[in-house]
Amino acid sequence: MPQRRPGKCRFALIPLLTRSLLLSVILVLLAGCSVAELERIATEGGPLSASSPSTPIPAQAGTAGAPPSSADSGLLTVELEIFRGQQDVQGTIGQFRRLAAGSVDEVVLRQPVAVGGVDNLLYIVDAMLKAVFRYDLTTQLFRPILELGTHFVGDPGSIYVAKDRSFYIVDTLGKQVLHFAEDGALLTRFQDLANLTRPVDVVVDELTGNVFVADGSFSHVVVFNSFGKATRALGRRGSGPGRFRAITALAVGADGLYVFDRLETPPVQVLSWDGSFRYSFGEDVLNYPLAAVVDRDQRVYVSEQSDDTLRVFQDGKLLLTFGGAGSSPGRFRMATGLWVDGDRLFVADSLNRRVQVLRINPAAALPAAGGE
Repeated sequence: MPQRRPGKCRFALIPLLTRSLLLSVILVLLAGCSVAELERIATEGGPLSASSPSTPIPAQAGTAGAPPSSADSGLLTVELEIFRGQQDVQGTIGQFRRLAAGSVDEVVLRQPVAVGGVDNLLYIVDAMLKAVFRYDLTTQLFRPILELGTHFVGDPGSIYVAKDRSFYIVDTLGKQVLHFAEDGALLTRFQDLANLTRPVDVVVDELTGNVFVADGSFSHVVVFNSFGKATRALGRRGSGPGRFRAITALAVGADGLYVFDRLETPPVQVLSWDGSFRYSFGEDVLNYPLAAVVDRDQRVYVSEQSDDTLRVFQDGKLLLTFGGAGSSPGRFRMATGLWVDGDRLFVADSLNRRVQVLRINPAAALPAAGGE
């Protein structure tokens, strides 16, 4: 009877163990990727990104080195991606937790739908978590504003942040806009059941304290005083100057109130604060304006839902089309909120579960309108 050769069997196991180890490494890498990251690899190519929302790195993990061409238009450059980070701790209990545990709770954005800010502080509205986070761009720490969700009937939506750091948030299902102090204390409810049944956006004239709320059902803008009393409505349903059919967003500029409409042509109308029509633009270059903001140089940034781009206008003319659908830096999947503070443009990139911070470079040479 031939004798067994244990050595041969042992060496035969080595390739099998090597293959098993390699397979385990691949599975671990895939498990660490988000759905958005896997989608990006499949559709756009490229390696696994270290700034994927599922990797355990600080919230500011953004582009390092030269950004992709889609993330640099000259006028706009991707500076930062915010999708997760450590929670800020304050007070004796918070400091004890930091010393005892060596770390604090991590915040992971799930569905950021709106963003606003002032003085290097961002307020990020997460509809899925029904929460508002204050993010410090200097310390790169999150601080949840506790118990805010108890005031909402539905999910929190659009936000407007005032210079005193108080903020206004739309509650569409609750047919109201809520005004909170910096610490999250409720200050005022803006409601008018006769004229406001589906609020979609809010802006504030900080010189007068008047609050302007767009209603998606009546297709007009309800004006409240600072005490929460409705005083008048701007516009009415229909077509033509000062009339609207499906308002989607509002913005404030030096020349008045910008009203965006997904069905009316042209889709952008600029009104004076008393509601009189001034001018319109955007015909043939905007289909579904989702969010908008105006910077200090009167450039108008509009999120276009149909192709996940940002459209930049000045004096009513299209300057630039930036971005496109995708998950890499400088691309978007449902940019539901825009905000400008100084030379930074903040984008609530909702389905990518992040906020993108774009640097505005006013002196940069612009490409031809319609290209990146």
